[in-house]
Amino acid sequence: MERLYNNQQVTLYIDQFFERFRRIEEQLALISEKLGVPYEQPGAGVPAEVVEMVHAGDRMGAIRRYRELTGAGAEEARDAIGQL
Repeated sequence: MERLYNNQQVTLYIDQFFERFRRIEEQLALISEKLGVPYEQPGAGVPAEVVEMVHAGDRMGAIRRYRELTGAGAEEARDAIGQL
């Protein structure tokens, strides 16, 4: 039996996934700190405005905005956004 989802259901599922992933990253950072093992969270140093654009699904806009805010080249911006 094929199961179909509407846009709202898919968006909710993705939002739940990102929230869970965020909590896992926070826990990993805490564990790393306690063990004295360096851990740089993905997206550290990326402007909050750009992170929000990525979470809203506007990756191309986020790359453009990252370049505007940081003066980075296209490849550097793509790499930074790709880590989010």
